[in-house]
Amino acid sequence: MHAFARISTALAFVAMAGTGIPAAAQQNMALPDVTVTAPTTPPSGAASAGGMPYFGKVRVEEDKWPEIPCAASRVDATAAGTCRRGPPQFTFERGDAQGSRQLSNCQVAHDLVIGTLGALEFEADTLVFDPYYVSAIGHQRQDCYVESIPAHLRAQFLDMNQVTRQGDAWRNFVEGTELITMEFSVGASQCIALEKRGQRWGGGFVSLTHASICQKGGQPVSAENIASVLTTVHVQGHDSVGNLRQ
Repeated sequence: MHAFARISTALAFVAMAGTGIPAAAQQNMALPDVTVTAPTTPPSGAASAGGMPYFGKVRVEEDKWPEIPCAASRVDATAAGTCRRGPPQFTFERGDAQGSRQLSNCQVAHDLVIGTLGALEFEADTLVFDPYYVSAIGHQRQDCYVESIPAHLRAQFLDMNQVTRQGDAWRNFVEGTELITMEFSVGASQCIALEKRGQRWGGGFVSLTHASICQKGGQPVSAENIASVLTTVHVQGHDSVGNLRQ
């Protein structure tokens, strides 16, 4: 008998003991063999991977993010493209119980650009903050930065955006110091997912860019293709909204 069935049987005997049913009758009453299956835990993705250090919803959902002028986006591209604004993120560092530490005014923007570059189609989103941002409560604390979660990066790639969610044949995970890549396919198109780390700051980075790049015609995405897209995608570090440091 399964463990859960034994527990159910024991509880049933306890319950019947208080009903006045004779013990012999209780023993003759058969209980079904119950099997309980725990629900399957869904795989972690770009937004849900364990250890994600933000309050806001990080998962890229293109259809829910409003389109904005690329001039107003914290990430844009010199090639033709469209930009979208994701919800801003806030770090978990919020002072201590004694109130001896200043509240953090760390605000992390999360914007997206979708574009084409010759035979390449790309989509890139960036988590970025302004390390020199000054608000009414002053400068940001030293624990304000953007974090990469390397242990969950493979799962993040699979759920990174609308392109990677269609991907299959994932292969060739390559981890470098500043650039991490993994190849995949979408139908006949050969693609690559990547994480590009920006300037180091505190325990993390000023920016963290995730991008998918697909080559039309079934050709693999080369190192030169990646370099071309990363040169085209521009990350704006300065936050002009509400920033007392102009």
